[in-house]
Amino acid sequence: MTDPDWDHYADRLARARELNARARASMASAVFEDLVRQLDALEVADLTPEGQGRAATLTCQALVGQAGALHSDTTGLPRALALLDRAATLAPLADERDIIGSIEGQRGFLLARAGDMEGARTAITRGLAGVSRDNHRERAISLLNRGNAAVELGDVRGALDDYRTAHEHARALGQELYVALAMHNVGYAKHLLGDLPGALSAMDEARRHAPEQDDGIPLLGKAEVLVEAGLWTEADGALTEAIPQLQRARLRLDRAEAEYFRARTLLGLERYPEAKRWAALARRHFEAGGHASWTVVARVLELEIELARARKEGLPSARTCRRRALEALDVADRGSATGAVLGREPSVGARLIAVQWLVSAGDVEAARGVLAEVPSNLQGAPLTLRVQRYAVAAELAFTAGDRPAGLRAVKRGFGILAEHRARLGSVDSVAAAAVHAVALNWTDVAAARGTGRASAVFDAVERGRATFAGAARVTPPEDPESAELLATARALLARARELPVDTDPAAVRERADLHRRARVLQDRLRERSWQRAGDAEVAHAVTSRELVRLLGERGDGAVVADFVVFGGRVLAVRADARGMRLFDLADAADVTEKVRRVRADLQIASNELIPAPLHAVAVASLTTGLRRLDDLLVRPLAAEADLYVAARDPLIGLPWSAFPSRRGLRTAVNSHVARGRASDGDGREPRVLAVAGPGVVHADREALAVADGWQQATALTGADASTDSVRRAFEDHDVVHLAAHGRHDADNPLFACIELADGPLFAHELDGLHLPQSVVVLSACEVGGVTPGLGGEVLGLTSVLLRLGARAVIASVAPLPDVVAADLMPRLHAELRASDDPEGALALALADADEPVPLVCFSSVAGLAAVSA
Repeated sequence: MTDPDWDHYADRLARARELNARARASMASAVFEDLVRQLDALEVADLTPEGQGRAATLTCQALVGQAGALHSDTTGLPRALALLDRAATLAPLADERDIIGSIEGQRGFLLARAGDMEGARTAITRGLAGVSRDNHRERAISLLNRGNAAVELGDVRGALDDYRTAHEHARALGQELYVALAMHNVGYAKHLLGDLPGALSAMDEARRHAPEQDDGIPLLGKAEVLVEAGLWTEADGALTEAIPQLQRARLRLDRAEAEYFRARTLLGLERYPEAKRWAALARRHFEAGGHASWTVVARVLELEIELARARKEGLPSARTCRRRALEALDVADRGSATGAVLGREPSVGARLIAVQWLVSAGDVEAARGVLAEVPSNLQGAPLTLRVQRYAVAAELAFTAGDRPAGLRAVKRGFGILAEHRARLGSVDSVAAAAVHAVALNWTDVAAARGTGRASAVFDAVERGRATFAGAARVTPPEDPESAELLATARALLARARELPVDTDPAAVRERADLHRRARVLQDRLRERSWQRAGDAEVAHAVTSRELVRLLGERGDGAVVADFVVFGGRVLAVRADARGMRLFDLADAADVTEKVRRVRADLQIASNELIPAPLHAVAVASLTTGLRRLDDLLVRPLAAEADLYVAARDPLIGLPWSAFPSRRGLRTAVNSHVARGRASDGDGREPRVLAVAGPGVVHADREALAVADGWQQATALTGADASTDSVRRAFEDHDVVHLAAHGRHDADNPLFACIELADGPLFAHELDGLHLPQSVVVLSACEVGGVTPGLGGEVLGLTSVLLRLGARAVIASVAPLPDVVAADLMPRLHAELRASDDPEGALALALADADEPVPLVCFSSVAGLAAVSA
């Protein structure tokens, strides 16, 4: 008796397994089938007893692998199970004691793909009992599959334990792909438990272990986390890339999941026709695969899209609303029969939609009955569903005239969002998360508007804005990789800056390439920032009662104007020592157009290269535009002393100090009514830093003149004005003055920057610093600009500095000519030194300006003490 070359068969088995692990199912199946055929052709009687056992083992392993390769096609399930049945009959003859564990583990995997999660978990657990502790490969695979079944059954913590143990076995095995799969799934479980930074960090680590994995699974998992994070544009990009990969890998269920989440991101982006098309596609694919729960979940999303579109574009008749409510209830009944998937209970989502349709139809009693069937505690459900539950409850209560119940629901919803926000460790991710508050805040403001009470409107507006205000961290993160990425991006942009500014095609191409490469690194930096955990407290909103009390204590006639765009109108709540009044000021579309024209005129008027006649025309147009906006927005408020403005896009980007009625008067602007950070007043001389950046004609003269006016001042010019020096100075100087070119990046606002000797200093790299109630003066072009996010939060260099603790930031919302800055800044600092009052210093410095100057003091209402949640 002689045995064949078993290494040959083992190599074929390893090759097939590798193909299967890389989602090359068709190729793997062919290799497995050929291997079984070769092994079946062996004459058993001619083999040694050891050879017979070896042949049986290899045949079982090939049959198990072939069954797994059929998993992507549910129509192949009966054949796959038959292969496993045959393997089970051969198992007693095999020389590998763990083979039955492998067979049962694969059976569980296939049952899971068919939607039988309980059967899957039972089979895998049975199989694990037969796998030895040192069989790292089989234990890693089985634990990964059992974890997946546990996730589907809602046992996420159990799944996380399985994934972590699988990761240990994968590391002991030394198989990088399995290490990556386990770590990716750890991240996915963390995502389901609400730890989004931890999820993204784990998924990033997984990608490092298997950077070549191109079956779409890493992208799908990451996209699901980004959806929950509110980063919908980024999620849509990941899903657009993932879906073709999943299709090529024939991962039909995962592809349908990707289509579902693509529809959800498009819903968030208000691209309703596309969202509806993708949701329907996902539903058909789930249905074709026999996945009943996912089919209903996708149908619920279709209903949600229809409702959102109707509320945006106009509700149908009450009769149609009732009919659609009945459709939603029918889907809810089907969802109750199929059960939950990934924490999504389809019956809950469908009933919430039915409640909204019934409220729209005016049938409050029926809506109450349906809402009573929805659990109030949806712990473990996605954040969006938990917040939706309270938004719907609030809307119903407000409609029914029960304002106290509506407010309780609103506050509970914001409480959930505050808990979520506290976990996030970057300004970017905090601002993105605001998208989850839009519907809740809209419901709150709409109900407040209906009361006609200015105080109710103020409280509703600020409740939503405050939840996502402030810093994300109070300690800078230690991240060497981010530091390296940042340094490389800075060096690339510094090289681009040195290229000649002409029409030389080679220089143009090189500059474009350098900017492209820097943008890739910036995107990577953003992604790493999302992985930071938060450690900052969430501030309470300023209340109407608190604000009026403060203004009364000040007794100086100060006015706070809280602007909001609602229902196509620009509204303002005016607060002073006597109370609050609500103003319906103007048509929002008309104001937006006037703002656009003012911004365009500011761009032209600041251009020092245009002829004098054209400059005069631009200034005249600008002056007219500012006067018209002044008449619409400011004069009706009759603010004759200090004015504190709280506004969002498009109003926050206006040069408020340049309005005719505000000439010579203290004016401050912020994105919400924030508690002021008054000066420490400890009697010591302020520590002042004045910096001159490259390329600004009068920068050295300006920086030296500013420094000369203070006793404890340092001026940095030339090579000394480096990014590291300035970044460190922010944390220990009371006044920081930057005379440098700057740029607001509208597409990537956290990479708004100030140009310094060694390259740009980005807003992004300041995140995590603690500014000592400082005053920052940005004598630079347009760095006072902001970009609104999908949730309404505004981002830019000024907003980041205020979040990090600056008392005030004086910056330009449009290009600021160098000669104007050089003339104006010494006067500004002279006033600031004399009064320690940044708002007043700017007002006096601008009082005699011949033309409108787009400098704005971004700050808070002085005197309000900080209060944390």
